[in-house]
Amino acid sequence: MKNCLSLINKKILIYLGATISISLFSPLNYAANYPSVYIDTIQNPSDGYTINLSASNVQISKTPTIASNGDFFYQVGPTFKVNKGVKGQVQSSGMVNCMGSYVKQFPEGTRIRGDNHLHRIFVYSPQMPYTLNGLPVFQLSYNTFVTIVPPDDILNKWNTIRKNARFCNPTSAMLRDYFTKGKNKNYSIDKFYYQFPFEISVFIRKRNIDGITIIPSSDFAGYARAWTNIADTSLAFSSLPQSMPISSTTAPMRLIGATLISPAECRTDVGYNLVINHGVLNAEKYESRVVRPINFSCDHVVPTPVEFELLYTKDGDPQQRLPLKVDGTNKTIYSKIQMIDAETGNRGQRFTSRVGQYKQIQIESILKGTNASGGNYSGTAVLIAAYP
Repeated sequence: MKNCLSLINKKILIYLGATISISLFSPLNYAANYPSVYIDTIQNPSDGYTINLSASNVQISKTPTIASNGDFFYQVGPTFKVNKGVKGQVQSSGMVNCMGSYVKQFPEGTRIRGDNHLHRIFVYSPQMPYTLNGLPVFQLSYNTFVTIVPPDDILNKWNTIRKNARFCNPTSAMLRDYFTKGKNKNYSIDKFYYQFPFEISVFIRKRNIDGITIIPSSDFAGYARAWTNIADTSLAFSSLPQSMPISSTTAPMRLIGATLISPAECRTDVGYNLVINHGVLNAEKYESRVVRPINFSCDHVVPTPVEFELLYTKDGDPQQRLPLKVDGTNKTIYSKIQMIDAETGNRGQRFTSRVGQYKQIQIESILKGTNASGGNYSGTAVLIAAYP
């Protein structure tokens, strides 16, 4: 009887041991087989695609591009192409992690043998309510704008592309290594070229008439590539993020700014100093009007908008006239000063005129008053001429 009980106990121990050994081997392999969607992500956020205006030695076009709202824009350099093997215009650098900033699994979904790749360009600059050459315009700074043209409809939206992509596609081995061992594949950013080419054009709206233009740097966009092996791709599309920081994208896109110096396109016949002399007036009752012309000769191919503005330091005069003072004293009289466009008759202290190869701007100064103190009165105003 004791031997029988002993045998039963051994069977029970063997049975329990087998059960425990089976239960310890379990769910990770199933996780690796779930349908997934994930985004490839740059390892170092300072890497990516870079347009360096200083290195490219670019020039500003003299011929304006007219936007759909009628504003004039000037292209900076050529249209920059982000493409496989293109050197000089756009630099690429960095390594990309296949399983990156975003990974999602669908335990209830159906997995397919192949894969689908989804693409998007996230633009981090506001879109303007007008177009250039029929393209959306994005404002990088007060005076800097870009258009971005990918070959497929992926600007600020997820979409598939017509080409087959490679590298980082969801193979069983890669998914198993990631989900069961924590191993991640990575490739050089140069391998991610199937979505090319991207064409990027840089524009400015205002050019200083002295030929000096400052363009600041900007992290303006980021290219993102996602992969999925789920049969119902609508689930992948709906799950992908609609916004993400540039550091989480596959390839950040940056503009390295520059101070561009162009030959001055306009010259004047008075240089940098125009003197308006009212001569000797009667202090008891004086009235004088003097008009002096400034002639601009320009290299414009077509009539181009130029913004003219008279600037001076105002005091408490209700009419906001230019104060003229006797040096070392508080003696003050006032000049009503303004500009006149000799061609159009437009007048004021600020206006925009179209300037072809020649433009005359007249400066009008009017003095009128009584009982002024004697003395040599003078004051200074500055005429600013810039491309709007």
